Amino acid sequence: MATHKEIGFEDVICDHLAAQGWLYAPGDAACYDRARALFPADLVAWLDETQPKAWADAKAKHGEAAIFDRLRKQLNERGTLDEAASLEYRAESCHRG
Repeated sequence: MATHKEIGFEDVICDHLAAQGWLYAPGDAACYDRARALFPADLVAWLDETQPKAWADAKAKHGEAAIFDRLRKQLNERGTLDEAASLEYRAESCHRG
């Protein structure tokens, strides 16, 4: 019986996403934060690009680790889609209060 492996398919997907600007390089799995279920570098890059002032203020006030922990808690409680929809709004208001 033939053994089927998805590595070729995965490589095609990752190469395509990398060509579109996705932060990816072979070996990136080592950078995955299993406890928080995210790639911190991806989150930081997205926050820095989409809302640099709010991100800088929140990071200075709370620190990256606390923000990552808060995101993980919210994702656990509310789910990914609900949290993603409100993340940008809350990041903008986070540094104000």
